[in-house]
Amino acid sequence: MIRSLPVTEKAFRASLSAFFYACILLLATLLPAHADCVLGEADEIVALKKVVDGDTLRLKDGRRVRLIGVNTPELAHGERRAQPLAREAKEFTERFLEGGDLELVYDRDRRDNHGRVLAHVYNHRGDSLESALLSAGLAFHIAIAPNLSLAECLSTREQEARDAHRGVWAPGVWPVLNAADIRPGDGGFVLLTGTVKKVEKNQFLWLELDGPVAVRLRTGRDYGHLDGRNWQGRKIEVKGWLVDRGQKYLSLNKKNKRWFISSDSEFTIEISRK
Repeated sequence: MIRSLPVTEKAFRASLSAFFYACILLLATLLPAHADCVLGEADEIVALKKVVDGDTLRLKDGRRVRLIGVNTPELAHGERRAQPLAREAKEFTERFLEGGDLELVYDRDRRDNHGRVLAHVYNHRGDSLESALLSAGLAFHIAIAPNLSLAECLSTREQEARDAHRGVWAPGVWPVLNAADIRPGDGGFVLLTGTVKKVEKNQFLWLELDGPVAVRLRTGRDYGHLDGRNWQGRKIEVKGWLVDRGQKYLSLNKKNKRWFISSDSEFTIEISRK
């Protein structure tokens, strides 16, 4: 059952939310220009119809564009509640892109599984929307192969926001899940921590954590790991989409973990040194 808040507590939370929201919008004007994280000349100049959410755009020609390298909090949809700072991320993107056409720069893959255009997006001044969202703490950096051309630059912008405790990195704003606590119903984009208990290898490298979760790594990347194959006992933090393969999968594959997260590069996983 959802507890009803007293009127005074509701008012306090509303005023606190409004204050935090105003601070985020002010930050958009105070941060320096984001002409960094530039891959090259524009492949297309396009007109924006609307901002769907912080990382997804609708163009006037009908195409949907998904930003490369960032994931912003999800807005409310149906019975699903909005994630923290989802509204602020959308408003930030709207303000950042107003005043002119957009520049799209493509990476290696140009479409995702939903048919959306994948692109690095710049406003009419040539400033990077991805860099700006990450610097404001209104997005998480994601690095999905093969579109990794700007991963190092975007990772730096995220780390700056994290060090400054901005947006999703402010204390208490975004939940950090423990692998051991994952239960049925959990899924979607998460920031997750755990300890590596076992390592398996096939076409991928699988880190089995202290809970019902495994992390799937690409075998061709070193992930910044200094000690080669000695993964056991390492504490990790990983960003990504938690996939529930279901109870039926588990009953047919009893040695495997029910949930997994895919990490395509060292920019989405941190590994302890000991």
